[in-house]
Amino acid sequence: MWVLLLALLAAQVEERETIQRTIPNATKLLVDNIDGSIHVTGVAGNEVRFTAVKQITADSAEAMAEAKRNVKLDVSTQGSYVRMYVDGPFRQHDRGWQYYGYKVRFDYDIQVPIGVELILKTVNGGEISVKGTEGAFDIRHVNGSITMENVAGAGTVSTVNGAIKVGFAKNPGAATKFHTVNGSIDVRLQAPVNADFHFKTLNGAVYTDFDLTALPMAVGTPAMKNGRFVYRVDRTQAGRAGSGGPELDFETVNGSVKLRSKGN
Repeated sequence: MWVLLLALLAAQVEERETIQRTIPNATKLLVDNIDGSIHVTGVAGNEVRFTAVKQITADSAEAMAEAKRNVKLDVSTQGSYVRMYVDGPFRQHDRGWQYYGYKVRFDYDIQVPIGVELILKTVNGGEISVKGTEGAFDIRHVNGSITMENVAGAGTVSTVNGAIKVGFAKNPGAATKFHTVNGSIDVRLQAPVNADFHFKTLNGAVYTDFDLTALPMAVGTPAMKNGRFVYRVDRTQAGRAGSGGPELDFETVNGSVKLRSKGN
């Protein structure tokens, strides 16, 4: 068995390619990845400058040639909207890498204008990290963690299997959601805080540095059963900090929620 395994590993071939580009006048960025990490840093200026490392691991030379033909990084612009999209046969037929006999990974290191709007997506193979941006954001992962440091703006941060950790340099000015299934949520805000918080966790606790006033529990539209109104409520807990403000939603199934004051 070990001889067979070593023979299979020896048969694999691997190649790397580095892709670099600079795109001016950017106000919005989409990175739609499948396998690999995405690291974004906000800098002065109006350019998107990125380095993408493409790594192909294939079972044979023939599979390597097929991967090169079929899997591409499509970089396009629409006005000031910059789009990076990993395209391949898996977009139409989700059969998994083993079916194709190869695996392709893209790891991104991107510098963006501070105020750029971000849409970042990946599925496997690494974390998403964002530092020093101030624009709106939609950050989505499946199997991995999300980290954001010294950011502003508002939007959505979501993963399935992984932790979420966000530190705000300026508190969100609009509704913002943090969601994971298997992982903790750790968010740091600047004091004082004026916001309405909604917490939902099944197997975990909620910890906060802020003094919250309980808000009434919302109930759904009633249904009639045996001549009576039946209301269904979820496990959401709600609290108001300060005078209230944007709604900040925190939801996890297996993990705790920590809401801290920046610096603690």
